[in-house]
Amino acid sequence: MSTAFVKNPFKDKSLSALLLKFSAPAVAGMFVNALFNIISRVYVGQDIGALGIAAITVMFPIGLLYMAFSALIGIGSNALFSIRLGEKRTEEAQLILGNGFILLAIMAGSVTLFSYTFLEPLLEFCGADAEILPLAKTYARVVFPGYFLFAIGAGMNHFIRSSGRPKTAMATQLIGAFINLIAAPLFIFGFKWGIKGAGLATVCGQVISFSWVIYCLTGERGIYRLQWKNFKLRWAIAKEASAIGFSQWAFSLASGALNVILNHALLKYGGNLAISAMGIAVSINTIVTMPLGGISQGAQPLIGYNHGARKFKTAIQTLKMALRWGILVTTGGFIILQLFARPIATIFNTSDMALITLTARVIRIFNIFLPIIPLQMMTTSFFQAINQPWKAAFLSLSRQILLVIPLVLILPLFWGLNGVFLAPVFADLISTTLAAILLSRFFHAHGQTLFFKKK
Repeated sequence: MSTAFVKNPFKDKSLSALLLKFSAPAVAGMFVNALFNIISRVYVGQDIGALGIAAITVMFPIGLLYMAFSALIGIGSNALFSIRLGEKRTEEAQLILGNGFILLAIMAGSVTLFSYTFLEPLLEFCGADAEILPLAKTYARVVFPGYFLFAIGAGMNHFIRSSGRPKTAMATQLIGAFINLIAAPLFIFGFKWGIKGAGLATVCGQVISFSWVIYCLTGERGIYRLQWKNFKLRWAIAKEASAIGFSQWAFSLASGALNVILNHALLKYGGNLAISAMGIAVSINTIVTMPLGGISQGAQPLIGYNHGARKFKTAIQTLKMALRWGILVTTGGFIILQLFARPIATIFNTSDMALITLTARVIRIFNIFLPIIPLQMMTTSFFQAINQPWKAAFLSLSRQILLVIPLVLILPLFWGLNGVFLAPVFADLISTTLAAILLSRFFHAHGQTLFFKKK
């Protein structure tokens, strides 16, 4: 299909309308996925209890390993793809699309092989003790094929959004979540498959989502499509895309390392009950932060396109608008979570009072600085979009490695279990301050200010 007369999806609308067009579907899709993660834990919590939730929680670092490589190639090549479109280098953009797919398949396949080969030591490394290891192994063996497809599908879904089809990209997330939500209660309660049923439901959703992505990137309606001629790997593309996506890769990998250390600290100071409570609190937190990620994803192709077209002021205005929207979302989420922490905790288990009480406390502590999170997250995304990956990498790593991990190791020595809960909170405050400093310097260099209009 010729692209010569295709209407440019980045023009002919106001900036707010474009940001809404690209962000709203991503927000909706990510919100549904976050909701699914919570409902899945609810089903497991009601069926198995705190141990089931703990078993799923210790799997989270492995999931982040898949997400890290999906982000390395998916976000990196997509940012490069958007820049090339802005530069009107369409053929090269098509080549980046094909290379992105092959690289994602290689990366996801390697992680899956590694995970199956070293399953038991990997789970023990992630914090599974003898009590929850059998449950975690059962769940892991089932979900790894779904993780493989998710890594490829999620990475390629960025291209669908950046090619001017954000609603189609949203459908990828909605379809998978919808299938999952239907299958989970059927498999867990109807067929009595327990935690294995939760894993199978996840795989069903990922298979359908992946199939949809492939259909959208090969069908005749697509403007930019996967083509055999573009599957030949080019080292220059892999290198540049990996450099751009490195910060997000490092962020997810560091998040995985953090979760490993966090799980061991929780196990040491509070046992599997503390792991369950933190797992619930993190899943609740994603209800707010995943839609925030949707705004960030919607802004990224707009920023990348305008940067490639040398419209630097518009790129900066896009970031500022995304920040305002993000702060509005997280502030609303903060108020709700602080006021209704205990009722939210009872959704996961109505009879275990110890779990309910601890979970409510963790939800309140974990989200203390929620309103300022958009600045750190979107600044990282902004530097990715304008091809300044090392600044983005610094911001990602500053929170996870330079701040949270040392704090998780040090604070519990003084405050016990509360110190484990507070470590991510202090890290959020410091890393957001660093983001504000870097962004203010960038804006100043371009005659802009971060918080006020330039006179």
